Amino acid sequence: MKHENMRKTVLGYVPIKSPIYVLHPVSRIILYLVMSFIPLLIQMPEINLVLLLGTLCLFKIARIDMKQLKIYVPMMILVACFITFSYTVFPTKLDGEIPVLLFGFKLYRFSILWAVMVYIRIITLLLASIFFFSTNRERDILVGLRCMNVPFVVSYFLGLTLRSAGMFLEDYGIVKEAEKARGLDMENEKFLTKVSHFPMYMIPLFTLAIRRSEDISTGLYAKGTEIKGTYKGQKRPDYLRTKFKRTTLDYIVSVCSIAVFIGVVSLKISVNIFALKNSILNVWFGSIL
Repeated sequence: MKHENMRKTVLGYVPIKSPIYVLHPVSRIILYLVMSFIPLLIQMPEINLVLLLGTLCLFKIARIDMKQLKIYVPMMILVACFITFSYTVFPTKLDGEIPVLLFGFKLYRFSILWAVMVYIRIITLLLASIFFFSTNRERDILVGLRCMNVPFVVSYFLGLTLRSAGMFLEDYGIVKEAEKARGLDMENEKFLTKVSHFPMYMIPLFTLAIRRSEDISTGLYAKGTEIKGTYKGQKRPDYLRTKFKRTTLDYIVSVCSIAVFIGVVSLKISVNIFALKNSILNVWFGSIL
């Protein structure tokens, strides 16, 4: 799709007519917070896996190009390797649990199950964050925060941070293109070569980040901007908030999201139905290990 038909977000481009833009920024923030907190309350890997698949469905509904996710695959693999190593070398075991020997390593059923739970939880949280920042611009997030009466200083700081994050990704692309122009193309290199070469990007990226921070500071000083929520003793006018209106759909999505969250919290506190011991994988591992 051409960029003129797309809307620039923090992490990429989304079609202007994407269904996600029907929702008010506040509704999107509430949905994101619920998607981020629920996996932390659930230990059963299969339920978090359902939440992960649900997040991927939201990607399709929002018309996000799924090819964008491939840049996060190396990080997901590194996380999987780190978790596997951690829970193999430093296992989390139950009292009296008998290990299973595999290639000289002692494997504990509970430790393996816990590693699976942690990994699926992390990937679910990661995809929720990617979805949110792939479908929202800096201004959308700022409007949502201001409508939620977040202090002006906090929203202003977060706005600059998000804008810097977007610039960082753009600078990363520029540095990679500059390397290609000099004859260094890492696309066809081995994965370990890419990982070892990645720190080489940090020096030019940090240099560009410092230069941009100085430009932003100079620009704010030249405009006489004061980082506070009042101007000449009166509350600052907020033009952006007038560009967004809440609809019945916004209230339905917000109420349903909060209701689901309260329901999950209630079940966890009252009966702890989402405990790892109730997992189907726990029963399955018990039959084979």
